[in-house]
Amino acid sequence: MVGKLVLIDGEHYPDVTAWAVERLGDVCCAVFLGGGEKIGDIGEVERRLQIPVYRGDDYISALEKAIVENGVTEVIDLSDEPVVDYEMRFRVASLCLRLGVAYRGADFLFTPREMKRPPKPSIAVIGTGKRVGKTAVGGFVARTLKEISRPLIITMGRGGPERPEVVDGESFELTPEFLAGLARQGRHAASDHFEDALTSRVTTIGCRRCGGGMAGFSFFDVVDEAVEMAKTMPHDLLIFEGSGASFPAYRAGAYITVTSALQREEYLRGYFGPFRLSLADLVVVTMAEVAGRERAERVAKIVREVNPGADVHLVTFRPRPLGDVSGKRVALVMTNELGIEPARRHLESLGAEVLHVSPNLSRRNLLRGDLASFRGVDAVVVELKAAAVDVVTLWALENGLEVIYFDNEPVNVDGKSLREAVLALGRSVLGGGR
Repeated sequence: MVGKLVLIDGEHYPDVTAWAVERLGDVCCAVFLGGGEKIGDIGEVERRLQIPVYRGDDYISALEKAIVENGVTEVIDLSDEPVVDYEMRFRVASLCLRLGVAYRGADFLFTPREMKRPPKPSIAVIGTGKRVGKTAVGGFVARTLKEISRPLIITMGRGGPERPEVVDGESFELTPEFLAGLARQGRHAASDHFEDALTSRVTTIGCRRCGGGMAGFSFFDVVDEAVEMAKTMPHDLLIFEGSGASFPAYRAGAYITVTSALQREEYLRGYFGPFRLSLADLVVVTMAEVAGRERAERVAKIVREVNPGADVHLVTFRPRPLGDVSGKRVALVMTNELGIEPARRHLESLGAEVLHVSPNLSRRNLLRGDLASFRGVDAVVVELKAAAVDVVTLWALENGLEVIYFDNEPVNVDGKSLREAVLALGRSVLGGGR
């Protein structure tokens, strides 16, 4: 049976609900959300409607069961306050989008985006927002999966190229001089596909995107062209990497969702946070050390409430310099102010003397002022993002300084092993289990 599913409650009289269902037509089943002011019992509602009525303590599970068992194409909301609130409706919308079903109410409509099937085994790395460390985790995932496969990363970014661009990170070395040359041409040389190729030494295809929807889909992007290119390439595993809170509209074999212990909790529990979290096989909660264990555990608890089946990892980032810092006087430049001190201590543990720091990598005017004040350094240690090339690298080369890019390596603080979890997920995807 294919048709409409209605959400109903006990705050409407059964006759009123039946009247609305009759006007809709082609209603195959209903899900009862609760409330009992205007009904005797749920059996009264079932007798009056003459269609199956699903119910349960967990309305999301009941709704998913009803959609799957009845081949539902549209969910129509006939419920109302006080039984449902805005958070509940976004939870419903998140489920409907994940299952590819439209969700319609009196004055709203959420239409699912078609999620295409990739031509090869795939894993998607997506984020719940910007600056959660998604690219760092994506690079780590690619480096790890090189142990069991030949991965290819497909990125999408607001600074990406108009046409998909292949960067052969497996054989081509991305030097500061090469990246500076791109910047002089007006290119965004710190785009995610350059960062991934540099830090992971994997081949990467960079794509442009513009506009981000509420659920995470872009208005325009060129990812489809990149996927067509990937079909003919020798790589056996695709890694789709999102941009900010957006991600490619492909149904990957597995999902890794990256969030931060500093993320506003309502963005996880409400709006379309549940959609992004519900897709996940594995959730990485970053900034656990900076935010503090109590806050990190609170975020992990929200994740488990939304997606009980997800494997949750609490991690912190450690800078992994891509060059030798031992015995050098350096300036450290980052985007994350809260991560500056832990990064400084780690570089010093590697033998560097950190003379200056700047958290203004994504704020060009402030960054230029910081650079002008740096004195007595041998090298600049910088993340490859934001203004790392067009400002920092150009400034360093003009002043005869060494540029050492660094990667942010996720390190578990919960006793678990993100590496082993990623390998297990990769083996499952490559083996056709997902």
